[in-house]
Amino acid sequence: MVASAKETKTSRRAKDRLHHIHARAGIQQDGLRRALGPELREIWGVADDAEPGRVREIVLLRLNRVLERFADPLMPEIVWTAYNLGVDPVNGGAGMVGRIRTMVGRGRVAVSERTCTRRFYDFLGTVKNSLDGFQEDLTGEDFRVASGWIAGNVRPEREQTDGGLRDPVPSVMRMFLDGTVWGPADEAGAPVPARLGAHGDWLCVFTDERLLAEYRAITGAGWARIRPRTGREVVLAAARRDVATGVLVNPRPTRGAGIHAALPLSPDSIARLAIRR
Repeated sequence: MVASAKETKTSRRAKDRLHHIHARAGIQQDGLRRALGPELREIWGVADDAEPGRVREIVLLRLNRVLERFADPLMPEIVWTAYNLGVDPVNGGAGMVGRIRTMVGRGRVAVSERTCTRRFYDFLGTVKNSLDGFQEDLTGEDFRVASGWIAGNVRPEREQTDGGLRDPVPSVMRMFLDGTVWGPADEAGAPVPARLGAHGDWLCVFTDERLLAEYRAITGAGWARIRPRTGREVVLAAARRDVATGVLVNPRPTRGAGIHAALPLSPDSIARLAIRR
C-alpha cells in the first residue's frame, strides 16, 4: 500500500514535533499538549480535551513502549534524564543538554556527554519510526501505573527476566542518589561525620531543609556550614573515608532527650536517634 501525500505530510509533521518533547522541562513542561501538535496527538491517541496529567501519562507510556526494545542498560538512564523523569527538580528546567551534562558530571553513567547524546538520538530515531506503525491501545492499568511514575518522579522499572529485574537500581534508591540532600559541612565544605564509637562513623543528611532546621532547633547543633549535595555524592564521600562510614538519612532527635551536641554526636546519642519514615 502506498501512503498518500497527505499521510506522508502528517507523519513528517508528527516526527518533527518529537523534538519539542525533550526541550525545556521535558514531559514536565506546562505546554506539553501544545508541544505535541495535532498530528502527533492524533497518532498517539491524545484527545483534544485531555487533561495535562493524562497527556503526560500518554507520552510517558508511548516513549516507554519504544524504550523497552533497547537492551542497552544505559538507555533508561539517558532517555529519562533527557525527558526529565526521575531528575532532581533543581535540574529539571535545564533543558535536555543541561540535564545530560549534569548526569555525566555526577558520574551516573560511565560514558561521555557526546556518547549519551548520540544514544539519545538513536532512541529518538526509533520513536520516529514507530509513528508509522501500529499504536497499541493504552489501558486503565497503564494509566494507573504511569500516574504513579509521574507523581513519584520515578522511572519505569524494567520487566523481570530470568528471575530478576533488568534495572538493578530500585526506584527509591535512585531517587536518593539523584536527589538533593542537605547536611553539615566543615569550613572546607567536607561532610561532618557523626562519630558513634562502637557504632561506627555516619554521614547524616536530610532530604528537606526543613527537617534539618528542626533537628538543629531541638539539638542546638552549631555547624560551621550547611551544604547541599546529591545523595550519590554523599555515598561516594562515605566510601572514600579511611574508616567504614554509613549514611544516616533524616535522623530525628527525641525532644527532651538531653542531646546537647549533634554531628559529631557522643557515643550514647545513637540510642536517642530514630529514622523518620
